[in-house]
Amino acid sequence: MEFSKFLNSSSKLNIILIISFSISVNSFIIFPNFNNVFYILFHLTLIYLIFYHYHYYLYVVALIYGILFDILLLNNIGAHLITFLSLLILYILLRKYLIRLSSYQIIFTYFITLIILLLIEHFLANFLHNYKFNMSFFFNLILISLIIFIPTIFLFTKLDK
Repeated sequence: MEFSKFLNSSSKLNIILIISFSISVNSFIIFPNFNNVFYILFHLTLIYLIFYHYHYYLYVVALIYGILFDILLLNNIGAHLITFLSLLILYILLRKYLIRLSSYQIIFTYFITLIILLLIEHFLANFLHNYKFNMSFFFNLILISLIIFIPTIFLFTKLDK
């Protein structure tokens, strides 16, 4: 039997979360963009899970990953935790409006949510922990997001089928 028959799409996306988290918090000094790609992939996967596979267990997932990202990347708790949990609460408040959107509007909203999430994380890290906001790093994340966004959407839709 095929292994994928035992897992539903939500489980597969959670495996992608675990793998992308693990790679994004490790520091590959030779290839720093490798970490950034998986950092973006983690955010894309989390947003996709919230938009298309919302369940209450995502609060625990967001709490755990938010704390782990904050501790491993910033050495303080705050920026990722606040943004992940705020994204979940915002989704609950806007869910009835998001359901009415067309597929192109949802994809656009998905990408804009990613960019805003990254921006808020950087501003919160700057505000809460005096982490220097680096515009070149942020533009690098946006460029990586533009490159991997469409293949990631394609992958996620294939996993859902």
